[in-house]
Amino acid sequence: MLAVRRSSLTIATHMLEGAGMIRAKRGLIIVLDRAKLEAAAGETYGKAEAEYERLIGPYRSVAPA
Repeated sequence: MLAVRRSSLTIATHMLEGAGMIRAKRGLIIVLDRAKLEAAAGETYGKAEAEYERLIGPYRSVAPA
């Protein structure tokens, strides 16, 4: 869960979709261009994962069914 307004998240999602980086639908985000997404994130890329691992342990990604 993110501490942002839904409208802000919707705007950001539409911007990333418009740039061809992701495809999103209710409950699912598909990364279409990881390199472009990483470049857009800049120096913040990986910080959340590193903090999660520091606090909780190794992060496991789960592929959609």
